[in-house]
Amino acid sequence: MVRDRLTVRLRDLLGDHRVVEVLGTAGAGKTTAVVLALRGLDRPVAWLTLDGTEQAAGRLLVYLEAAVGAHVPGAADVASDALSSNLQIGEAAGLLAESLQGSGMVVVCDNVERVAADEGCLAVLSSFAKYLPPEVNLVLVSREDLHLDLGSSGEHRLVGRLTEEDLAFDREEARSALVSVGREDADPDRVLAATGGWVTGVLFEGWARPEAGPTDPDSVRAYVSANIFGSLTPAEQTFLVHTSLLGEVTIDGARSLGQANAAQLVARLRQRHLPVTWSADRQRLTPHPVFRDFLRATLDSEDATTRDQVRRRYAEVLIARGEREEAVDELLRLGDLDAAGRLAADALPHLVARMDFSLAARWLDTLGATSQPPNPVIGSVVLRVAFALEQCGRGVDLIDRYGDAWLPAPGEPGFEEAHVLAAWCLWHSGRLSEARVIAGRVPEGRNREIVQTLIGLAADERPPELPQLSTMPSGPLDGLLMRLAYMRGRFDGLDEPGSFDPWRTILGGPWVVAALRATGRLDEAMTKYAERSGADQPVWLHAIDAVDLMLDVGRADEAWALLRHGRELIATTGSVVFHNMSLLAEAKLLLRLERNAPAADRVLADAASGGALDYAFTRDAWRLWSGLSLLHQDRDTEAHDLLAACLGSMRRGDRQLDLPAAAVYLAEAQWRLGLEDESDETAEFAMECATQLGSQHLLLTALADMPAVATRSADNVATRTSPWHRALAVLSGQSHVSVHVEAPRLVLEEFGDPVLTVDGAVVQPRLTKSVELLSYLLGAPARRASRVELLGALFGGRNDGAGRSYLRQALYRLREVLPEELSPAQDGDVFSLAGPDLALGTAQLTVDLIAQAGRQDGTTRLATLERAIAATRSGPFLKSMSGEWLNQRREDLREALLAARVDAATIAYQLSRYREAKGWIDEVLQEDPYREQAWQLAIRLAQGTGSDDAVLALYQRYAARMRELGVPPSDDVRRLVTQFRR
Repeated sequence: MVRDRLTVRLRDLLGDHRVVEVLGTAGAGKTTAVVLALRGLDRPVAWLTLDGTEQAAGRLLVYLEAAVGAHVPGAADVASDALSSNLQIGEAAGLLAESLQGSGMVVVCDNVERVAADEGCLAVLSSFAKYLPPEVNLVLVSREDLHLDLGSSGEHRLVGRLTEEDLAFDREEARSALVSVGREDADPDRVLAATGGWVTGVLFEGWARPEAGPTDPDSVRAYVSANIFGSLTPAEQTFLVHTSLLGEVTIDGARSLGQANAAQLVARLRQRHLPVTWSADRQRLTPHPVFRDFLRATLDSEDATTRDQVRRRYAEVLIARGEREEAVDELLRLGDLDAAGRLAADALPHLVARMDFSLAARWLDTLGATSQPPNPVIGSVVLRVAFALEQCGRGVDLIDRYGDAWLPAPGEPGFEEAHVLAAWCLWHSGRLSEARVIAGRVPEGRNREIVQTLIGLAADERPPELPQLSTMPSGPLDGLLMRLAYMRGRFDGLDEPGSFDPWRTILGGPWVVAALRATGRLDEAMTKYAERSGADQPVWLHAIDAVDLMLDVGRADEAWALLRHGRELIATTGSVVFHNMSLLAEAKLLLRLERNAPAADRVLADAASGGALDYAFTRDAWRLWSGLSLLHQDRDTEAHDLLAACLGSMRRGDRQLDLPAAAVYLAEAQWRLGLEDESDETAEFAMECATQLGSQHLLLTALADMPAVATRSADNVATRTSPWHRALAVLSGQSHVSVHVEAPRLVLEEFGDPVLTVDGAVVQPRLTKSVELLSYLLGAPARRASRVELLGALFGGRNDGAGRSYLRQALYRLREVLPEELSPAQDGDVFSLAGPDLALGTAQLTVDLIAQAGRQDGTTRLATLERAIAATRSGPFLKSMSGEWLNQRREDLREALLAARVDAATIAYQLSRYREAKGWIDEVLQEDPYREQAWQLAIRLAQGTGSDDAVLALYQRYAARMRELGVPPSDDVRRLVTQFRR
């Protein structure tokens, strides 16, 4: 096969970039392309092929160290020694990279997609790439896009990419490939059309008979069996099947698996056309994944005696290589629990140290770890696994079987951590008194403060001060502290949990998502949730956090689906707390989505009978939602009593998370009972709590349930610029915040000259009216509009033959450039577009960002407003077009953007960023010199300079503008000027 084009391209990338990503689908020829490009280079090459067992950062780092250490002796044990010295795993990876100084090496990691979902593994690769010496290259071969964190040095300079398009065969390469497999008669154009240039597809098309149609996965496997594997001799077949357990088949490796004639068989196989990759000396072969899967399935179908003999030999090979963990897996498959247990006892602590919890849990379950008294080391392993997987039942099971004598004794390694985690297991399972006893053994210090904070969530008393997150390498207790911080309403630092620290970034992930949601950063919360949504761990994320998040962004169906899925996950944990929190989440959904108080009361009764009232923090939540339910039923006295008790308990226990909501609901109950002064004070307390928490979002979600609280509070304030008026402005807008996690396939840039892109490519409909039609549908309610509505808006109401014809032409020309799934759909006389996940206009994006900013605080709010306003700098909405609906849309957007600029100026003023505030206000007054709120802020800014003359000059300009409208200066402005001149 001629792939000179690809070799030159890849070598150029190696010369220009330190890191090269080779990205493509399975069978795209990624590995072959790298092999060809590196062949002949006068540089050492370390090749690491990942097989999926490396889905833990520590294991990946150890394998990486072994691969480079074979070529650079100075690199051997660098990372292992660093980890043994308790350095963070990212720092260890960086030291390993720096140890390659002067080697000129190319490090290749193949099949990176097998660890791409693991944040710890990505952290290892990121740190390794970041600290590579300039003359060393890292090549990452993956089926999935990779998102390395390379810091401020920037991806564009460090990373080059070879993509699917680069890898695909062109016509000449396809023709050459077909010739190489004896199919000179095959039509390369037909093969390219059938396969899209996919390398393995081209080869399989070439191997297939001419009468066969385009291949699919099942037909590929069938063809492998009938026409490739079936054409081999029995000895060759046995050789390939029995050596398929090896990642790379070598002569020595084959002999160790019982293939005495390995050298002869390898020589014979070199003459065959097989879906394998050969080494440069053609002494080693690696089957293509599809072929290898077929071979391993064939091995599994052999008689049990033969299969077990092969696997037993393979286990011996692994043990001889020192690959104990792989050997344990193989022995477990064989059912040799005694041999597997002896190996696992040594390997388990290392497994957990690098956070390979799922594998550790599988070993423990298969070996029956709780069937005999554990030693303190294994007991600590069980507790770490229980905490990491949120399966408190594992720890409780040990305590029920053997008491707590297996816990480390004072002075032994892990004493404090093991006792805290044991208390956590008991606390979650509802055994609070036992949890207190074990927690009481932890000596004074930070760990005792952590466990006492945990216990305090169940007690109706003042808890200890919350410890600070550690800046040192962390462990499970720092992950626990993140949970406690969120549940106490302490969000600072949760969104920056520490770089390259899995206990915080991975196991603390749910509480990062929760904190982002609570502070109104919903797009960031959705992004981080999407990164973790493919796995069932941690349980809290999917069963609790995600339900709240979907409720906040208006995705009711997804919220209910996640609640149901969460129940299934919770059932495996043994946690009473999780079960009751799920019931409380269900009551919240029933009240906020459906206002179904009777159904919510039934769920709340289940929570009460299940132990929710035994814990102070779940009792608070039970009272909160019971109080809201009672308000919906106009049972105001009962609501008042419950909510007053709820608020008092939260304040005593310093549990601030739901304080704003409790205060809002209590303020409503007080007002209904005629306690107007108390209601006003409680409402102000709600605002103060939200400000202190940095969470306007939590306040606004509660005010959406009881909006009259905001209305009355705003009426009590003389000025129209109060926080209550800002809250009312948000409540009067859209009912929920729309977030956009990923760029949609279709994007219409609507500011300035419109630009339409589909899948990243610019497309241009022949009719300008087609773009206007698309924009109208993107901004229409539910993205739907009738024919009459479209004719009225876009064609001046011409519901005649000419108007209808013009509409048909606009639709036709739009559909001409759009894929079917993105084109306007028609149902009778109604036209509709796909949802915002697929198609989006930048005007709506701007409006959504402004809405989201209204639920944020401080610098976060200002940054979101700046993003929204920056998106409009290209010019007016659909600049080159005209029409009545366009004028109205422009006016609506103008008003929203003016309000956003005033809001940005106000926030900048509050943050003492006066120059920015003045810039925003100057823009507003230039465009709308009659905006009262802008004049007020301009006067405040002038007063900040200490100049009465500047204040009076601004007042004179303001008064002149008001005279143009025939109205006197407002009382608010006069009071403001008078106050400043005193």
